[in-house]
Amino acid sequence: MAYVHPSPTSRDVLGTLQRNTTRAVAVVAYGTAFVVAVLMLSPILFKGSGVAAPIPAGPAPILYTVQAGDTPGTIAAAHGLSLAELYSLNPSLTPFTTAKGARIVVGLH
Repeated sequence: MAYVHPSPTSRDVLGTLQRNTTRAVAVVAYGTAFVVAVLMLSPILFKGSGVAAPIPAGPAPILYTVQAGDTPGTIAAAHGLSLAELYSLNPSLTPFTTAKGARIVVGLH
């Protein structure tokens, strides 16, 4: 008498589907965790590779070269600034540091 392989029952089919579904869920979860980890660590892992966004540069200063006889008041008036604005653009500026040839900021663009 020849051997005949029994046909699978519905219980066998459901058991196989459950085992394969569990494996598929585990693979998807592992893959997702891996992708998230790479994205979170990319600034550390890929330094200098251009992965991170460039940091934008700030506005460029407009410089003025101090002439003989200039004072902070005359410089500010000539450039449409108040003294407070001139001093906020140049924190180290004092009436005694405006020597001829010094370069100070009179605006931003």
